[in-house]
Amino acid sequence: MPEAFRAASGEGRRILIVDDDEAVLKALSDYFARLGYEVVRAGTGKQGIAGYSSQEPDVTILDLKLPDMDGLQVLDVLRRKKALVILLTGYGDIPTAVQAMQMGAENFLTKPVDLPHLVATVERAIEKLDLARENVRLRRLIPSTRKRVVQIAVTILLVLGSLVAGQWVGGIGIEEEAPPEIAPNQQRPPAPLPPTPSDTLPVPAQEAPAASTGRMP
Repeated sequence: MPEAFRAASGEGRRILIVDDDEAVLKALSDYFARLGYEVVRAGTGKQGIAGYSSQEPDVTILDLKLPDMDGLQVLDVLRRKKALVILLTGYGDIPTAVQAMQMGAENFLTKPVDLPHLVATVERAIEKLDLARENVRLRRLIPSTRKRVVQIAVTILLVLGSLVAGQWVGGIGIEEEAPPEIAPNQQRPPAPLPPTPSDTLPVPAQEAPAASTGRMP
């Protein structure tokens, strides 16, 4: 015997129910509210479109028979807003429901609807929505990661370039010219300076000998 369906908690989830039958609208709203869903109710097609635009529900449950608009018209507007729509239809409207599926509806159920089956259909639509949102988040994350990798690589290259340039400039600064070689054997001694008058001593004059007279003293 298959296990009975157990609805997940709808806490944090919002659904829009569009149906002109007040009894059906109340029954569906109360059932989903007990499961923790936040419920937005609309009795006409125009109210449903306005409710979706203002509340942005996760899933919309739409009756194809509405007093002011054709259900397909409402579906067309909601699908252009990227809505996930589950249709409720009578047995005689199955060809119309098939057409609605071709227009982008998620699923359709016939009235009187089985409530656990309806909740399971809503939960599958929400899982699809969560997957789509996660894919969008990952696509946005990948370019950011690439950008950070490129920035890190550029920074590393700049640092390495600065280190190489610093070593090259430092090598130029400490380079000294070699002193010229000196060949001592090839150098000539400096020429002597000529004497100056202050450097010579005067030579005393010698007296001439007296002439001999032949006399004895």
